[in-house]
Amino acid sequence: MTGTSVDIESVPRMVQTILGNRAVEDVIPADEGTDDVFFVTVEMPDTARKCVLKACSFVDPPSFRVEPRILDLVSRRTEIPVPDVLGYVDDHADLPAPFFLMERASGEQISGPRSLTDDALERTAHDAGRHLGELHFAASFDGFGGLRASQDADRDPTVGDLVVADPGEDLPSELRRSAESGFERIEDTRFSDMLDDLRAGLDTHLDAVPADPEPVLIHADYRFGNLLVEPETGAVRTVLDWGDPSTGHGEYDLVQTEQYLCGRLPLDADRRHLVRSALEAGYRETNDLSRDVGFEAMRRAYLFITQLWPLAWFDLWYDGDDDIAEQQRALMRSLLP
Repeated sequence: MTGTSVDIESVPRMVQTILGNRAVEDVIPADEGTDDVFFVTVEMPDTARKCVLKACSFVDPPSFRVEPRILDLVSRRTEIPVPDVLGYVDDHADLPAPFFLMERASGEQISGPRSLTDDALERTAHDAGRHLGELHFAASFDGFGGLRASQDADRDPTVGDLVVADPGEDLPSELRRSAESGFERIEDTRFSDMLDDLRAGLDTHLDAVPADPEPVLIHADYRFGNLLVEPETGAVRTVLDWGDPSTGHGEYDLVQTEQYLCGRLPLDADRRHLVRSALEAGYRETNDLSRDVGFEAMRRAYLFITQLWPLAWFDLWYDGDDDIAEQQRALMRSLLP
């Protein structure tokens, strides 16, 4: 656990603020996490319930307050397997708020696609496609950008208590704003020699991005680190980490997920084709997947933009591995116009 600010003795009171006067049988701090996370067992009328308490200690409170609202929205409007939120507290006079309580999820975490057989990886990708199709159908907003609870924004909420706090002018401008932050990080990495080509490539690729597709709720981080699965079958049991929600183009979310689930393999790799085909098949079961004349150029643009991030965050994601660096450099070169 990183940057702990919650005293473990406060956890039972935090749980009881949400559930009432329930006995909290044990409290175990999580080993990892940016904010404070505790595994707790709560005595309920029928049985002991295993729960997770998450408290804000790393991200800013407005960012933190969004996650339980998103989880609640996804739970109510879709069949995506997410933890049930038992309650949340935005502010409190005595306890370290905001915090929320959710049920502990089922499934196992795996390291990545290499841990799965081809059949299991195909199942994971198919489930992912179904989930993203449902998610993109669940809610439409009035702009592109990050989401906030209405109390943390100057705009009226669009869906439930959620609002796009600082919407971009259009989708290309929002993607440019995001990419520029990536370029700033790449300046200090081993990939800085590519910056001129990357900036020119972005200018070309953004011409293929539609200005005003429907702004839908996207996950944007549907990767194995945020999934609990059945390792033998690849079935997705829980989709985690809804802490940085935003709106965007559904096709962008699909491409981003393809990159994650295939392990950012070369464009012609068999396992990338397997993941893409299964993703699209699953998506068609829960949403429309149209393909117009400009689709391939748009898809390539999204592949290019999503490939900026492993370059920008390379040392954090890959611990400076030289072989992986060359693989990611080669993939980005293949995506330059």
